[in-house]
Formats: sequence, C-alpha cells, structure tokens
Amino acid sequence: MMVKTRSCEGITSVFRVQADSCGRLWVLDSGQIHVTVKPQQICHPKLLIFDLETDELLTKYVLPSKFVKQDGLFSNIMVDIRDNDCVNVHAYMTDVWRFAIVVFSLEKMRAWRITDHLFYPDPLAARYQLHHLEFDWTDGVFGMALSPYNKRYPDRTLYFHPMSSFREFYVKTSVICNETGWENVKDAFKVMGQSRGSSGHVSSSWIDRRGIMFFNLVTRDSVGCWDSRKPYKRSNLGVVAKSSRSLVFPNDIKIDQEPRQSVWVLSNKLPYYLYEGLDEHSINFRILSAYADEAVKDTICDPNTSKYDTYIEYESEEDC
Repeated sequence: MMVKTRSCEGITSVFRVQADSCGRLWVLDSGQIHVTVKPQQICHPKLLIFDLETDELLTKYVLPSKFVKQDGLFSNIMVDIRDNDCVNVHAYMTDVWRFAIVVFSLEKMRAWRITDHLFYPDPLAARYQLHHLEFDWTDGVFGMALSPYNKRYPDRTLYFHPMSSFREFYVKTSVICNETGWENVKDAFKVMGQSRGSSGHVSSSWIDRRGIMFFNLVTRDSVGCWDSRKPYKRSNLGVVAKSSRSLVFPNDIKIDQEPRQSVWVLSNKLPYYLYEGLDEHSINFRILSAYADEAVKDTICDPNTSKYDTYIEYESEEDC
C-alpha cells in the first residue's frame, strides 16, 4: 500500500501503516517522492502516531540523519505492543534498499539501526515472473511478523525476509531491543528451515493469536500459511487462497484484533503499474478478507489437525 501525505513542504510516500490495541495508528513516512520513477529524498523519514478516535497527531519521531542512507527506502513497519501496555512499545522499520531494521522505543523516544547479512537480497531470487511479465528486483529485508505474545515466554520472535528471497529468517526481540548489546550476540539472526522453493517471493506476512502465519506469495497469485508449531519446510506450507484474477500481486496483509480474527489482503498489480501501466477498464486494486480460522480449515496449517499441542517455547531473555 502507498498513500501520499503533505509534509516537509512536499509530497512524501507512506507504504505501510499499523493500528495498535491502544487505539493509535502508526504511520511510517518514507520522506520520498517519485519513488517508482526516480526517488528523491526530500525530507527525513519519520514515524507518526495518531489517535484513531480524534485523528490527533500524538507523536512524531524524525529518524536521525545517520539512519538515512543514500538510495535507502523505509517501507514497512511492525509494532510490538504487549498486554495492552501503551508506553513500553517498540516499532521495527525496514530499510528495504539499504538492508537494515531500525528499532524505535516509544518509552525512550530513541531509535537504533540494526544490520545483518541476512537482510540482503538473494541474487538467485532477484528475477521475478508475474504471468507474462519478467523483471529484476534486488529488494532486501521487507516482510516481518511477530510471534504471539505469551506472558510466560515474553521474548517474542520477529520473523523476517528480504523481498528478493525464497527463505524466512528470525531473531529474538530481546536481542534487537537491546540498543547497545545486539551486536555482541553471536548468531542472533537465524535461518528458518527450508527454502520456499522457486518463485517463493513473499511480500508481507502476519501471525494470528494461534501462531498461524499468513503470507503473500506475490508471483503465485496466492496467500500462503504456516503453523509455527511445525518445522518450516515446504510440506508444511499451505495455500489458503489462489486466484489469477483477484490476487494478482497480493502486496500487503494484516490480521485484525477482533475476538474472531480476520485476514485482510490488498492486491494491487504493482509490477504492471511500474512496467506497463494499469488497465483502466479492469479492476486493479482489491481488498479481500476471510476469517483466519476458516481460511486454514482442512489445510496443513489447521491447528486442529496439528500433532503439536503447544507453541514453540523460547527461553526468555531480558524483556525489551
């Protein structure tokens, strides 16, 4: 998703937003214009937090100059809020073109930039084919998802992947929320199981309360799933929706916070817009939804058919 907002005496682009359980909307402003043609960084990227009831701007945090690299692009945000604590909150923001995650602490009003070689694109996954369209992208770390919060095991897991990659990775949030110590943790960033296989490009991903990950397979016209209690391998990766008509390049995904959660998917034919232009006589943008439990019913991701009884448990380190 990309919307435009006036700030910094110009038009800047917002690619992702997230609402939290405290009634706030978190908006990541990239600070750029003409992103799809010739990107121009006209102001610093910033994080804006709005009150969803009043539309009032509650907080604005401008990323420090040292975090803004030449030809970088901040394009995704994941908000880590736990047990409705509206103060001790962290946000994770990805620099997809300069391969980093910036961690922001709302309580401290500070941020720090994290880098790792797993944030880089895989050159073997840089070639895309969407129907008849072929193109090359070298996008780094982009999609993120958080494991469910558990008071007994408060150290959540952040799953992540570069856009140009067929693999998933993960890191404990206690590591990346340590502003000064994350670099000293050996092998903190780890590879998840198997590759998703050829054309396993994923844009966004999200995990529901039961630990089921939903993810967009952008070149397969599909939405995939994975029960995080099972090993991450191709035989455990399912498909909950597929359509060459309504799911052409499913670009964004969210799961709401209702008692019965729903999965929401945005498809927008982005590569067609970039390389051929959109057909004004057809529907190019769609928002689709389904109940999460219904979506995975009778698939390999259905927890009712899982042989595992509890979520994967991680040893707790210092809470972030």
